[in-house]
Formats: sequence, structure tokens, C-alpha cells
Amino acid sequence: MRESIRSITAALVLAAIGAVAGFAQTANTPFTAPQYYATSFQLWSINQQSPNTYIFQGRNLCNSQGQNMPFFVFNTNAPVLIADSNSSNSEVVTPSAIVNTAGSCGATVAPSHNHYTFQMKSGTAGLQEAINTLDGQGAWPAVVVLDKNWWTIANQVPGTYATAIIAAAKGDDSVLLEDITTAPYPTFYVWSGSTYTSTNANWQNTAPTIARGAALGAGSASATIGNGSTALAGYVTVVTNSGSTTTGTMFTMTYPAVSAGGPQYTLTCKMNSVTYPTTYTQTWSSSGSTTTYVAVNTIAATTTAPVASSTYVFTYNCK
Repeated sequence: MRESIRSITAALVLAAIGAVAGFAQTANTPFTAPQYYATSFQLWSINQQSPNTYIFQGRNLCNSQGQNMPFFVFNTNAPVLIADSNSSNSEVVTPSAIVNTAGSCGATVAPSHNHYTFQMKSGTAGLQEAINTLDGQGAWPAVVVLDKNWWTIANQVPGTYATAIIAAAKGDDSVLLEDITTAPYPTFYVWSGSTYTSTNANWQNTAPTIARGAALGAGSASATIGNGSTALAGYVTVVTNSGSTTTGTMFTMTYPAVSAGGPQYTLTCKMNSVTYPTTYTQTWSSSGSTTTYVAVNTIAATTTAPVASSTYVFTYNCK
């Protein structure tokens, strides 16, 4: 009798535990995590099945998930990377249409190169896929985190830069972006109605001003800071004049004075040339007192003048 009572008691306890577990499984919120990392949405890749063909046989090939959030990898607002076996032919394209049927899936794209052996991957290091997946879910915004891994991967996407990817991202108020690589506070980006815009009022999020130098020539020559660039990372586009060019200063980047919210120390920046074929130098200078200190970075062509009627791109990363 005593053994029977023990058995009945044990059964009741197990049933209660099962009921609680069952309740826990059915009481999920729309989100599977408190926040989401953009890099979790760039883990997908699709191997080429036929040359120059971007519609694939097998619907499941185009399904993926990031932090247990399932999503379809293609969207007309999500650039994709065609990673060619010949890396010089790799390129980012944006689908004009998508295919998602019972037997096939893929995207309609118009690449500039032929692709005989390739993989298709995220062209935004997972950022646009994350925004598309989390858009409109729940009454409060979802947070997409941009960490060091995302910046590293995004800056390796050919033909673009991490800051440009943020500037081109499409979303709405239901998704916020949080860059945790800035200090003393993370940088938040909110949807302005057309782009994601930084909300932080600190100098790290403000790009330096830029002025063209004599080496570019006069007239139509220009030097501009890329859209979405910040004080710490971004890119510069240089366009030379159609007439004469020379060696010397190509452009000068200037940061605000301390009194105007600028950096309170001498920045160390690494400037990389994406397309400029000749030798250039980078020099820093400063002026003023400790309260009006202004940092200036000058990029100069040293051995060969820039070619007339040309466009060059430089990326910069500062700390």
C-alpha cells in the first residue's frame, strides 16, 4: 500500500512538472532573445548550381535563421554578395525580384560579371536581413547590435563599407541599431523616415570636415566624406579635375576643437587607399591651446600626381 502511494505521488509530481514545462513552452514572446546581433543573420550561403543562374532548385536552400528567428534570405531591399571563385569578380547586387515557390527559390539580379563558380551571401554582413526579420514584431522596438565582428565583416564586403551599409539600410521605428564599439556610450541609430540616423551627441559620431587640396586640380575637383561616416570610421571619395593635377595635398580632414565638442587627444588614424594607385602620405598636425585644440589630417600625393578625370576612394579608421 505504501509503495502504491509513493508511485501515485511521484506520478502527480511528474505531471505537475510536465504541465509547468508545457506552459513555459507555450508562453513565448515574439522574440527569441533580448537583443539580436547582426552577424547572426549573415551565416547563410548558397552554392552555385548552374553558371550565371541565381534561381536555385530546392526551396529550403533560401531559408535560414538568426538566433532562432527564421527568415527567407532574399529581399528586394537586401543587397547580396556574389562571392566568385575569382575574387576580383565578386560583387554586391540588389535583387529586383525574388522567387519563393514549393520547388525553387532565389533572386533576379543583374550582375556586372559572369559568374561560373560562386556562392551567394549577405551583402550587408547580416544587417538588412536582421532588420527585415525583426521588423514590426511586438509593441516595442527590437535592437540589432553592431559589434566588432560586424564592423570587421562589413568592411570586407567588396565595393562598399560598413558606414555605407548603415546609411543604406532600410527599416522603420520598430527596429533600432546599437553600435557597441563606441565609448563612453554605445551609439544608437533610429529610423528618420529615410535612413538610420545616429542619436548620440558625442564627437565620435560626427565625421570630420574635409577640404580638397591643390593636387586634385581646380574646377570640378572635389573631396567628400562618405555618407554615414563618423569621426572614427568612414571613407573619402576624391574626384580629380579634368585638367592638370600635381603632387602635394589631395585633401585635408579637420576635426572640431575641444571647445566645440571635438576630441581631447591626438587621434591615431589608419588611412587605406581602396583605388588610389600611387604613393601617398598621411600627416597629423594640431593648433591652438588645450581648450581649442584642432586636429588636422592631411593626405598628400608624394611621388606621382593623381590622374586627371579620375575617382579615388580612401577608407579611414581612427582611435
